[in-house]
Amino acid sequence: MPIDFQTFVAIFATLLVFLTGVVLSYDTLEFTSYRIVLPQWVGLLLAAVTFFTVAVDQILRGFIRVEEVQRSAEEVQRSAEEAEFRTRQTNLITEEAERAARRARIEAGCRAGQIRFQLEPSPAHRRQLAAVLALLEEYRQTL
Repeated sequence: MPIDFQTFVAIFATLLVFLTGVVLSYDTLEFTSYRIVLPQWVGLLLAAVTFFTVAVDQILRGFIRVEEVQRSAEEVQRSAEEAEFRTRQTNLITEEAERAARRARIEAGCRAGQIRFQLEPSPAHRRQLAAVLALLEEYRQTL
């Protein structure tokens, strides 16, 4: 698993904080075979570098939080757009079903009027058939 830059900076800052504490606490470091003298300016320089590294780490953490907030906002927007799309699709399907039902009612009325007129060609059935034909003409113009 590769370490990203922000994680590297965080680890580096932690190590610098530890080293700064050691360097500012001691004037010399003695090991079994040699001795290291630590001038005061080294501790101050290390403290400045540590401060800078910790500041960079905090800035990177802030950028990551901003990216997470943006990603979350984009996800919410994407979900809202998908919900709106599904709603529009549902409305289209509902409208098409209503048109199909209306078409079926008109066709059934037309067939019933034709059959009535064929069985008994009376003036009342002729008026019903004319009304159905007018409805069919009106329906055809709305398409």
